[in-house]
Amino acid sequence: MADLLAKTETTNLKLERNQEIQGVVVFVGDKDVILDLGSKAEGVLSAKDFTDEKLASLKEGDRVSAFVIRTENESGQVVLGLNKPVPVGKSGGHTRNWDKFITAKNKAQVLRGKATELNKGGLIVEVDGVRGFIPSSQVTLSQAAKIDDLVGQELQVTVIEIDPGQNRLIFSQKTVVSEETKAKLGKLKHGDKVKGKAAAILPFGVFVNLEDSLEGLVHVSEISWEKVEDPALVVKIGEEIEAVVTNVDLATGRVNLSIKQLSDDPFAKIAEKFQPEDVISGTVTKVSSAGVSLELESGVEGLIASGKIEAGTDYPIGKKVTCLVDSVDVPKRRVNLVPFVTSTKDLIYK
Repeated sequence: MADLLAKTETTNLKLERNQEIQGVVVFVGDKDVILDLGSKAEGVLSAKDFTDEKLASLKEGDRVSAFVIRTENESGQVVLGLNKPVPVGKSGGHTRNWDKFITAKNKAQVLRGKATELNKGGLIVEVDGVRGFIPSSQVTLSQAAKIDDLVGQELQVTVIEIDPGQNRLIFSQKTVVSEETKAKLGKLKHGDKVKGKAAAILPFGVFVNLEDSLEGLVHVSEISWEKVEDPALVVKIGEEIEAVVTNVDLATGRVNLSIKQLSDDPFAKIAEKFQPEDVISGTVTKVSSAGVSLELESGVEGLIASGKIEAGTDYPIGKKVTCLVDSVDVPKRRVNLVPFVTSTKDLIYK
């Protein structure tokens, strides 16, 4: 463990824009991914930087390389990006017509492009000589399960995200949404309960055929309160689905859904039994640069952060460990722990 900590902890961490740096994943959320950069520095990546598949497979302890966008935000975090920032309008030595795409996004214009290759998580599409990306989640339901068939085809797309500073251009496959469909969508609102059948299952989520011929998508993060590694192990094609509406997109005709929000997060109730300074035991399940993960009980994870661990302490997998509860983080569904020490000799923690 001492060697592990030595690799992750640094002193006097000095960062500059464009600098490449490695960090250890300590939190994966729907909007942000938090990295431990060492020396008590914390970096934040937008979840949008990752493909849906990559975000779904990302877990605590994974190492991620990123580039510094800003050395500090209002929360004191280092703002990171997966792509190295480039001068506005430049890409690989060629000038991009960013204005064209900015205008297209602002006016919701439909562009025509050609799918040139299948990439992990989606399609590379070329529009007027400029390459952009369509995530799998932005492909129409009828084609999502056979996305490779789109390579070589002409597609209609709209710009949904553009960031010249990060050389980032994201498209959505444009579908014609009829006035009849828009009227049906207009009847749905956030929090409505709906039913349908699972029509396609991909690594990033489940497509659902809803009533009135509407399309729904349950992202992998919205299937269960517990982390789902593979949606196909939880949901089967043709299975009846009941879910809650989280968003209605009139432009794409798609309804974003959540299965897990049909019930309260059980962790919130479970966490009530863990109070600061409680002495508890858990079994070591993983040792990473972020620290030591323990299973406290079924579905409840504890973490002894690397900064709380005394050098030379060994935590073999399967070992039963006694700890003190430091705090409970309900959003991260985690109990933060510190080692339980019976002697006050040389004690430095907290």
